[in-house]
Amino acid sequence: MTLLFLASLLWSVSFALIGAMDIDPTLLTAARLGLAALVIAPFTLSPKAKGKPGPARAAQLALIGALQYGLMYLLVHRAYGYLEGYQVALLTITTPLYVVLVEGYVHRHPPARAWGAAALAVAAAFVLRMESAQGLAGEEDYWVGVGLVQAANLAWASGLVLYRRLESPSTATPRRFGWMLIGGFLLALPVAVATVEPSELQLTARELGGIAYLGLVPSGLAFFLWNRGATQVSVGTLAVMNNLKVPLAVTVALMPPFSEPAAPWPLATSFALLGAALILGTRGAGRREGD
Repeated sequence: MTLLFLASLLWSVSFALIGAMDIDPTLLTAARLGLAALVIAPFTLSPKAKGKPGPARAAQLALIGALQYGLMYLLVHRAYGYLEGYQVALLTITTPLYVVLVEGYVHRHPPARAWGAAALAVAAAFVLRMESAQGLAGEEDYWVGVGLVQAANLAWASGLVLYRRLESPSTATPRRFGWMLIGGFLLALPVAVATVEPSELQLTARELGGIAYLGLVPSGLAFFLWNRGATQVSVGTLAVMNNLKVPLAVTVALMPPFSEPAAPWPLATSFALLGAALILGTRGAGRREGD
């Protein structure tokens, strides 16, 4: 669970950074995944690398990465054309329910406590998004945006569960994980080439620095920590931890240099509900419940 917490903390910082950047979202997706894949590629593709996967397993990992990272990002960024940013953020909080749902489809029916933990995790995130919920309205293209975000949530959850079933703590190494990043980049690259205008490639030094950070830390280190951590916990714990980034992001936003205003009681309530969800999700569960 420590790895999942560390990944959530890294992601919570990235939310505020992305909000301050004015970069084409498809370009940002391809750039950050490409940079993360490039850094790890010498180890992943080295013929002398120990513990490297065979061709079939490498292909499986690349396909899962294309689903969990490439498709997820492309869908979420497309949703911004139909929804406001706060609406996209609100609609991502259903991810814990998708994790439990996909786990039940791929492996077996999860216990009731996993569903209960996921529901509490959704409530914990919703507490911080209630004001945003008041802005949801049934405009002409609204439901298109809703569908895109929910499809992105499903893509992320599906890739996560499939990776968890394919790998174990002993095999979830950076060398093998690199194929996930390569798969995500290979899906995002042709989309970016086809849709990004040449003028969008004129980036400032600050924007390049932001891409470098997002590619190396949230899309590189945090993705690896998260998926490795997913192989070590029960499905209930995994579902709950998917929403930890929401109160963490609010906490980070309160601090300099962002110093954004936020009500303390919703934040405290959110953390309390997540704590209860974790207790429920881990109670009576082994490392990987159902394995």
